[in-house]
Amino acid sequence: MSLFQLPADYVARSASYYFDDSPFFDGTIVHQPEIYEAADYFLQAGGRTRILDIGCGNGRKLRQVRAREHIGVDFGPNIDACRQRFGAWGTWLDADLCQRSCASVAAYADASTVVVCADVVEHLLDPTPLLNLLAQCYRRGAIVITSTPDRVKVRGADDKGPPANPAHVREWALDEYIAFLEACGLPATHAGHTINNNIARALRTIVTVHDITVDRARAALATQPQQRPLAILAAYNEADVIAEVVEDLIEQGCDVAAIDNWSTDETWPLLRMLAARHPHHVRIERFPQDGPAKHYEWRRILQRKAQIAHGFAGRWILHTDADELRRSPFPGLDLATALHVAAQAGANRVASNLIHFRPIDARPFRPGTLKSAFSHFEFGTRPGHFKQVKAWLQGPELVDLASSGGHVASFPGAVDFPYRFLLRHYPIRSAAHGRRKILAERRTRWSPEERALGWHVQYDDFSETAPGFWHAADLVKFDGDFWRDHGLPLITDIAERRWAESPVSTGQARRRA
Repeated sequence: MSLFQLPADYVARSASYYFDDSPFFDGTIVHQPEIYEAADYFLQAGGRTRILDIGCGNGRKLRQVRAREHIGVDFGPNIDACRQRFGAWGTWLDADLCQRSCASVAAYADASTVVVCADVVEHLLDPTPLLNLLAQCYRRGAIVITSTPDRVKVRGADDKGPPANPAHVREWALDEYIAFLEACGLPATHAGHTINNNIARALRTIVTVHDITVDRARAALATQPQQRPLAILAAYNEADVIAEVVEDLIEQGCDVAAIDNWSTDETWPLLRMLAARHPHHVRIERFPQDGPAKHYEWRRILQRKAQIAHGFAGRWILHTDADELRRSPFPGLDLATALHVAAQAGANRVASNLIHFRPIDARPFRPGTLKSAFSHFEFGTRPGHFKQVKAWLQGPELVDLASSGGHVASFPGAVDFPYRFLLRHYPIRSAAHGRRKILAERRTRWSPEERALGWHVQYDDFSETAPGFWHAADLVKFDGDFWRDHGLPLITDIAERRWAESPVSTGQARRRA
């Protein structure tokens, strides 16, 4: 491997030429759009106020980011065009990113800053001064976001350079790029792929996020024992998944308080078995205490969850259900550790992004296979799917879950962690399960008062004639590259932004099998 972590036989260009971006200001193609959407998200979610765009080109994408202060860095015709077009709207800095003197730009970076360096490193004969600058910004507390084309994704594993693009000196594969950045003092908090542009939307561009606040929090937890989070789980007739979900929460470092809403299947006996197997980690109860209610009263269940949580001040609480698996936004960290990282970073509440796993044929679901039986998913399809603020550090006061229908844990002084966690949702496990759950077990039990509030409407389009499975072509494949290919939309609000632009959000019907 070379200094740049490239293969020994990789051939870089021996010269580079200046790329004048100003003629492309009004073009229809927008390269790396999600990089700037992610920057906008971290600015809003983290209460940061300044964006520093290193290699800003024509400034078009910088203009679209919401910030109190915009700083663009480039040189030559690009920075001249920004000054002429935008004037005093932003601050425009001259810097040759191949020269060590560019390090002076780091003075503009601190904990109020998000730094973007999108598709710049591949243009430089010597990118080490740029990487030194980015590492200084990272150490000063800025969130740093970088991107560069993935050589292997674009042209295949056999490509050994020089790059086909004459403006590029060298290009990396993802693992090579991660190693190069880490060798330069930029460990990746997140690394994966993002779309190359708004037209092709091919996952061929590497994206990395570097956040020293998270990295320091992870390091600080290494020697500090932490209390286990408490997952408060509600269930009704979930015998096919309840054992797997509870065991998974325990494996993820959590304790479980399970509320059974008087199930008529084997859910309650299974919960009793789990409580006996894990006496220190599982507590169970039936609710209401005096016996089954006529209707499924979600508000009362939410109020009971808040009461249980109130008895565990100082612990992380998860409001969850029996058809959900929760995951950390950081591969390699279990759910409990990631929650403690959030607290160490100054947060006391965590949001999640939800993905629905769907059956793609008429095969029955076998209990115990929740994590292996589903190969396809879809992102959220309703506004409520993006309001999943259901984990919090319990304080001295009762948390309000009921006002939002269980979507948001509300309490004074909430500070949200900017990285969203993952909620893997399995509401319909097979066609037969969907018909039984929705048509036979749920519709007749929904509270009329809660229906009048707009609750329990998520299955209104499910009918006796619905097949209960989805076309695989309409879904996203869940495979070993899941986090690398979809991590950026899931740790930010980009998935929600995509939904807002989709036909679903404007009332057009989705295709169903």
